[in-house]
Amino acid sequence: MTHFNKIIKPETVWGELYEPAVPKKNSGEGLRVVLFISCNCGDITLKNLFRFEQKYPDKLNIVGVATDDPVDPNARITLRKRVWSAYTPEERSELKDKLINTCMDAGIPCYTGAVKTDYFRSMFKTWDPEALIMFCFGQWLDPFLFEYPVMGSYNLHPSDLPKHIGAGTQPFQNAMKNGLKTAPLVIHQITGLIDMGPIVGVSAPVNITLADGTYPSSLLTLLEKITSPGGWMCVQLISEIFEKRSAGLTGPIERIDFEKELPADIKILLAKPATNDLTEMYTVPEHPLLK
Repeated sequence: MTHFNKIIKPETVWGELYEPAVPKKNSGEGLRVVLFISCNCGDITLKNLFRFEQKYPDKLNIVGVATDDPVDPNARITLRKRVWSAYTPEERSELKDKLINTCMDAGIPCYTGAVKTDYFRSMFKTWDPEALIMFCFGQWLDPFLFEYPVMGSYNLHPSDLPKHIGAGTQPFQNAMKNGLKTAPLVIHQITGLIDMGPIVGVSAPVNITLADGTYPSSLLTLLEKITSPGGWMCVQLISEIFEKRSAGLTGPIERIDFEKELPADIKILLAKPATNDLTEMYTVPEHPLLK
């Protein structure tokens, strides 16, 4: 475990705040962004965005991360309904620790507790984010949180929301129930209606069936595949938010044409049959801005 200062606050209801022993240095000029993330897809997205920040510190400043605590029995993160239920307790602990370690290595504070509390709202105001990105996070956000960032709040959701399929905690089950052969990763604005905010962008179609046309035996393979372009898409999103802010404008990004922006090699990877191999992480090529 990376060096950190762990702070336990009773008023958080559950969870802890991890403060890095060596906070990252940033000029403070970049877009101030907070991330609400978990699982491998959240960790990969954080790593992509931190690389972006390291390369362009004048464009991005990740001010804080909130993540799920799938270990604490008091945590209210819809554990049984969401993909966490497909992991063993040991795997849940490993994923939680991995993301915390990524935060500590990057020098970013990481919070694992309840977010609809005065304690977290105070912390959130200190972070003072201009944009919010949520990806595989287990708590609903209240209006204070998603209305605060002047450049918008965005959620990544692995289902065919344009077809009104998969909103909520069981996107993969809903895709299979509806007989879908493909399902995209969607970025939408966060509103008070869960997964119902205006759609900002949709990835290329992701093949969610095996070579024989049946579905994988584990939902985890679909989680890894459908969410695999998330880091790439978030780099593009942050780049466009920054350009809008630089033009003196506020408000959320309304539309990104990911069918046009995603390169052909990523589209080919997403179109390949799914697999039952639980070790397959579907690593996509990096965004051109990271090269």
